[in-house]
Amino acid sequence: MVLDLRVGDVLRLRRKHPCGGFDWDVVRVGADVGMRCRECGRRVLLDRPTLHRRLKSVLERGVPIDPAIERALFGDLAAPERVEEGS
Repeated sequence: MVLDLRVGDVLRLRRKHPCGGFDWDVVRVGADVGMRCRECGRRVLLDRPTLHRRLKSVLERGVPIDPAIERALFGDLAAPERVEEGS
């Protein structure tokens, strides 16, 4: 399973950071994922398999880069629902 992450996501990890925080902001997405602790501001890089194991939940989702790209990757499930006028 591919871990779908965006810049701006807020993640909760299973173990706490030494400062006591569990929540992280995603600041970089690539082969490695860059995150910033919401408590102390420390930045770390984790490779995707390690992050996938340590991830407990996604608290907030960041803004998608392009809705057309998300529809191409994930189909109509990721497409926002349209409200048709006149119905």
